[in-house]
Amino acid sequence: MNDDASQNPGTEEFLQISFNILNTFGNKLPVSLCIHDDEFERVIPLFDRGTRLSDKKQEQVNNYCRDGNLFISKEDYASLAGHISKNLGALLTEHFLDEAAAAEIFYEGVLEKVRAFYSNPIGETLDELGIVLAIFCEYVWVDPNRWTHFFNTLKREKDICYHVVNTLFVGTAIYLKLIYKPGEKMDLKPLALGLVLHDLGMTQLPTTITDKPAKLLYKERMRMQEHVDIAEKMLNRLEIRDEIIKSCVLDHHERMDGHGYPKGRRGDAIPLEARVCGISDAFCGMIAERSHRPGLNPILAAIILTESKAKYDSSLTTSLISFIIANNPDMKALLQDKAKMQQLRAIALQKAAQ
Repeated sequence: MNDDASQNPGTEEFLQISFNILNTFGNKLPVSLCIHDDEFERVIPLFDRGTRLSDKKQEQVNNYCRDGNLFISKEDYASLAGHISKNLGALLTEHFLDEAAAAEIFYEGVLEKVRAFYSNPIGETLDELGIVLAIFCEYVWVDPNRWTHFFNTLKREKDICYHVVNTLFVGTAIYLKLIYKPGEKMDLKPLALGLVLHDLGMTQLPTTITDKPAKLLYKERMRMQEHVDIAEKMLNRLEIRDEIIKSCVLDHHERMDGHGYPKGRRGDAIPLEARVCGISDAFCGMIAERSHRPGLNPILAAIILTESKAKYDSSLTTSLISFIIANNPDMKALLQDKAKMQQLRAIALQKAAQ
């Protein structure tokens, strides 16, 4: 911690703790707490992580919190994120954590429930996942600026659970960009569940196909396409009947020109939510690392999708690009670099034609 930062708890080196967050701590601290000492004009330690709070210590902590003088160091941020990700409801009324920090915390919280469900897809784990997604949907709807921070949380490693959480974040952002109207509330949970469940059938395919370190052969691609039919059976077993959820799961590989699968639907016959899921799934797959290729630059991936006009809804690709650059200066600068964009567009046109 540098001396300048330690002088001022308002710098990015510290996060202020509110009662909202403090009330989730219990009597054993999940993080180390600091206070600002006015006499020495610097932040000093109060209690270490793991400290058990007696009534006297709890009163001390409460008093500092009430005075707005309770902080954690950014060095302890990962511990706080891990803790709050198990208490996501606290973020609905939290005002001290910035949206970027909250986005990271939501990612970890949703990821934990996704891993639990994908490893054991039963009613109980589905219910737990649904609770977390309901909190997530409420959080993003309250403030339309919040979804703009999702891009920087996306993971690039090849992992089905990373992929579906990435798809959730991208798809929610695209959808809100398209349909959000101030003061008009709508239920986002079916879309959120559809985005998360879209690749559920993949869990039942052999890893020799899903984890193959090379491009798939024709027969393997046909086998891979069976994940949609498998997922339909799993939805039936779980008694999931919501049409939006089902459309995301069953139609996310349909394409605007009718050359998708499994039904060959085209244009408006593909529900909007399925189109959102389809483009989000494709984008997240393109930017992820693969054993046989590196992940694509997100702007290049978005341009490829934009140039694939016959396959993807152009209004959604526009929303996707807005999402990518919303809180990412590097991506925005790349988009404004005419020479580099010409190069990327040439690559995109070549790949889109393949």
